[in-house]
Amino acid sequence: MPSESKFFTMSKFLLCVLAVSVFFSFTARPISATETSSSQPLRQVPDALIEPGPGQDRFVVVVEKETQRLFLYEFRKGQYYQIAEYPCTTGENKGDKLKEGDKKTPEGFYVFNKKALEDELAPIYGVLAFPMDYPNFYDQVRGKQGNGIWMHGTNRKLVPRDSNGCVALNNIDIIDLEKHIRLYDTPIVIYDRVRYQDLAEINSEAARIKAFIEKWRRAWAEKDFVSYQSMYAMDFVSNDGKDYQAWMEHKAKLNELYSTIKVELENLRVFRHQDVIVAAFDQYYKGGAFASDGLKRLYLREKQAKYEIMAEDWQPFPPREPLKFLSAEVRERVVAQAAAAQAAASAQAVAARAAAEAAAAQTAATQAAAAKKALADKARESVRQAVDNWLTAWSGKDMNRYISFYHPEFTFNNMDRQGYREYKERLAGKYAKIKVGVEKLDIKVDGARALVTFIQDYRADAYRDYGLKKLVLVKDDQDWRIREESWQDMRAGAKP
Repeated sequence: MPSESKFFTMSKFLLCVLAVSVFFSFTARPISATETSSSQPLRQVPDALIEPGPGQDRFVVVVEKETQRLFLYEFRKGQYYQIAEYPCTTGENKGDKLKEGDKKTPEGFYVFNKKALEDELAPIYGVLAFPMDYPNFYDQVRGKQGNGIWMHGTNRKLVPRDSNGCVALNNIDIIDLEKHIRLYDTPIVIYDRVRYQDLAEINSEAARIKAFIEKWRRAWAEKDFVSYQSMYAMDFVSNDGKDYQAWMEHKAKLNELYSTIKVELENLRVFRHQDVIVAAFDQYYKGGAFASDGLKRLYLREKQAKYEIMAEDWQPFPPREPLKFLSAEVRERVVAQAAAAQAAASAQAVAARAAAEAAAAQTAATQAAAAKKALADKARESVRQAVDNWLTAWSGKDMNRYISFYHPEFTFNNMDRQGYREYKERLAGKYAKIKVGVEKLDIKVDGARALVTFIQDYRADAYRDYGLKKLVLVKDDQDWRIREESWQDMRAGAKP
């Protein structure tokens, strides 16, 4: 039969659970902007979640420092569900916490051992805080130092990697987490980067570890010292400072002292951090007339396909502090602030989107104008090249090439293209040398039509004229050809 202290502890626990349920059933639930409730059980979960424990409402907090995200998982009827995800901020510096003041967030398995409300906190901690048990016993074995690592809210804008080592969340999110946190029971597992594992593999490992723990319990209770001793690592250490040799000598004496030993374990939870497995449970021990109840943690490692205990920590059950919760006034204020912040952010997003759309429209217009100008420049260049080639053929008296620059429907002074050709051939034959100079060339292109004007300085042997030439060119297939041509003597008043 369980001891009286066991009964008293469990009774208080049930009363606490009932009080929490009643409180939250009558309290307005804050709206979390980042809730990601999943109705489907997960096939892969963080490898830390080996066995969250018995019961219908087992919650685990998981922090991933690399992405600055906090995840809330629920273990229900053998299945895992991710029910929420929140942004968070961790220590300014990367890496695992090793010493006081390094501004790093520790990595490992921890539980929340205290709760502080707004009136107990400095403003930097927001409206609610849950201190963790860092450094736990195994941290101390590894030489890790520092303290004061909390999960808390914040009254300022959440910025990645902005804490001295704590895990900080928006106030609206930590009050959403409040109902899922049970002191000394709800774990928080902090990763640099979460490692995921198939649920089938985790369940298989959970079964092996639970079998190992049961074998250890039975060997202890049945005083099977050989089996008990074989389950410990040679570098074992206990929280009261005993190494392997001292621990075994102590246990051997107890076996001689007590004719019967009774060991009961309840609320077994198993978690992993990297290669270390943490088995935590409520332990009820009785040797003869002596009884001892408390919280036990075994730190296991797997070696040559077998588990061994490398560290053991026992603490008496902590005193049950009176339950305390954020007041409805504080919760309503935080919800209102979050709603206002969300409205402001939405307004900013709308303004930013409008500005982005305007900028995009301006960019598109600029690009379109640039593209149009580029096409116009290209068209003008192709017209200029056609005019240059036309002038070169004219000055070179290459009449075949010269006439090829004229459109088949070209007319000039009642002459068609062929008549104009014959006229130009007679002029070319009359003079030994022709030179055509161009000044103030101007080209205007409108689609497939171009207007070219320039001052033409025409010289043929001793003959010279100086006038305003106008050409109308049209696109004929891929080439520009002269459709109309006129010339006015500058001396008669023509102006360019």
